[in-house]
Amino acid sequence: MRNRIFSRPSGLLMTVGLLALHTAGAGKAYAQAGSDPFREIKDKIARLVEDRKIPSLSLAVVREGAIVWEEAFGMANLEKKMPATSETLYPIASVTKPFTATGLMILVERGLVDLDKSADAYLGKAKLKAIEGDVSDATLRRILRHTAGLPMYWSFDSGPGSRRRPPLETTIERYGRLVAKPGEGFNYSNLGYAVLESIIEQVSGKPYPEFMAAEVFAPLGLKRTLVATAPPEGPDFAEKYGPALAPVPFCDHDTRGAGAIYSTAHDLALFCLLHLGRLQPDQRAVLKPESIRAMRTSRDPDVRSSSYCLGWETGQRCGYSIVTHGGVMDGCRAHLALIPSEGLAAAVLINGENVRSIEVCDWIFAALLPEYARNLRAAPPGGGPPPPPPPAFRPPAALVGTWTGVIKTHEEEIPVRLVVESAGRVELAALDAAGAPGKALTPLKTPAVNRDVFIAHFPQVFSTSDAPAAGHRIVLGLTIRQSRLSGEANLIASDMSYSLPSTIEFKRTDEHLKR
Repeated sequence: MRNRIFSRPSGLLMTVGLLALHTAGAGKAYAQAGSDPFREIKDKIARLVEDRKIPSLSLAVVREGAIVWEEAFGMANLEKKMPATSETLYPIASVTKPFTATGLMILVERGLVDLDKSADAYLGKAKLKAIEGDVSDATLRRILRHTAGLPMYWSFDSGPGSRRRPPLETTIERYGRLVAKPGEGFNYSNLGYAVLESIIEQVSGKPYPEFMAAEVFAPLGLKRTLVATAPPEGPDFAEKYGPALAPVPFCDHDTRGAGAIYSTAHDLALFCLLHLGRLQPDQRAVLKPESIRAMRTSRDPDVRSSSYCLGWETGQRCGYSIVTHGGVMDGCRAHLALIPSEGLAAAVLINGENVRSIEVCDWIFAALLPEYARNLRAAPPGGGPPPPPPPAFRPPAALVGTWTGVIKTHEEEIPVRLVVESAGRVELAALDAAGAPGKALTPLKTPAVNRDVFIAHFPQVFSTSDAPAAGHRIVLGLTIRQSRLSGEANLIASDMSYSLPSTIEFKRTDEHLKR
């Protein structure tokens, strides 16, 4: 029904160039056949490394139950001049989500959880709360699909000086509040996958990293895949790098079930074999075929605009039905993409930010599927021209007016006033004990209304004790309801290291601006 708030050394160039074509050596089916459909892709990636667009890229391609190509390019660690291989560990960020969904579906098949039961039926002491809808409707199925009404959330612990990772139960207790009615809309929520992480622990009796290692990674032969709670040990893991190729430190997550897995291109290819239903002889099926089909086909019928299923994004791309998930985090990009009808999948891992990993998947599929190539060539380059600047804000009549409400953090309540004029002027102010407004804040960027959700960015209005960054912005995501607004107020750090949601609700207090 709607999509809510939101989705760096001289002398090194020669060494990078020499190692840009370092190859893992596995999957030589095409080479043995005397042809190499990937030659052009190899040249493109080598140029990206040589031009210092990315430090390294590792990939693997599956077709008809076999890994037909795996190769790595560039440096996993620029400072140590360590080349990448298809066995190099990379952070996979949100590609963790289909892994967590797989783990949960194992418990479903064992009869230990029911996807249509409320998450609260399986959580420990920390339970979900609701400002909209009924908590009993926040089912596991909806959490898997990001349609349970949970807010946007992320938080990274990068060591001294950063926000420290609290216990998972504390995170759920503070932030596990439904800001929309379950089944009302799609809101991508890392917090939802932390809830699933907690449920896996509660039901299995094992910590999430141990459960995933024993029940998912080991049976599938993923020998170098792990839930990273500390920097991986040993030399063969990829350092993360920002846009200027400066190192990005390791970070832990509040929501490990949403983004804490490290893996290799080779292991990701083996994981794809499970979800294509084409396991190799030394792999053990951890899910039945009907569960695998449900994971990639079961969309929320109440949220027609969403294409997210049970841990996978689905849709059409270049003329083919595709199953996919991307991962984006400071210093890394990752992507898994599957075309089940062709028995085809690609895994791409990058320890940089300047190249979109899905583009490399496009190159791979175009090299093997002529129709995909034709459709890709017909698409606007780079996904089309840059979007035009946003037009002047013209609020719908239902939003115009003066609104008084309260931001409820996990520590206190902050009275606030929101003014929206028909001409597009918007301001937000905190209220003192007498109800008088303080300094009026204007939006940092043009507000927008997307499927009845009002989105506006403001300078800092409030803070909480677990938000240590020096500067913040507040992002409001408010559903326009009859004579009221409700939703989330996200406290976002200036360095984007966290987005901590509070609930917010307004009631109309002045009709004169509407006339």
